Amino acid sequence: MELYVLTQSGRKAIPVLRKVGKELEANMLEYLGMAEGATVEQVADAMKLDEKTAYDKLRSFSANRWAWRKTTKLAPF
Repeated sequence: MELYVLTQSGRKAIPVLRKVGKELEANMLEYLGMAEGATVEQVADAMKLDEKTAYDKLRSFSANRWAWRKTTKLAPF
């Protein structure tokens, strides 16, 4: 199972994203911080997005080092 976890850089990016009008991205990062890690499915459900869009955004966050992908041996139930 893959979890995406907010990094310190991501925490600092939230107000910057809000200032430039990227509310969705800021809200997604904020959700990752509150949830202390979330799967693609959880983020998609919380933000009311399809999973592909949520996955693409989370991969972008990972590339920007705003979030990191943590892989666990646990399986979702």
